[in-house]
Amino acid sequence: MDKTKLIRTIYLYLFSLVGLVLVIIAGVRFIDMGLKAWVFTEADNYMYEYEYARPITVDKDGVEVEAEELSDEEKEELRQDRITQQRHRDASSASAQLIVGLPLYLYHWRMASRKRKEEDEV
Repeated sequence: MDKTKLIRTIYLYLFSLVGLVLVIIAGVRFIDMGLKAWVFTEADNYMYEYEYARPITVDKDGVEVEAEELSDEEKEELRQDRITQQRHRDASSASAQLIVGLPLYLYHWRMASRKRKEEDEV
């Protein structure tokens, strides 16, 4: 086997591995999201128990106005919105990994398999 064939073989298997790793990571992240949504429903709550600082409200004369305290319902709604936003970010990231990783893996693995069959026939 000359250097060119060896380098090409290493390239094909390496990029197949990279694609497979991306697919596995995306799968793990989707499973994690599913478990948090349906099994471990309290897993996201630790992140949202504290209240973020709100911007200062100023009236038309430039005088600072006392901010209104949020009701318990508003706090719960805000917490649920933050959880939903985080889940959307996680789903978007995992989907992108899957969209990139699956074709990368399949293309390079097929090329490597085809190359191996050609070498076996010779």
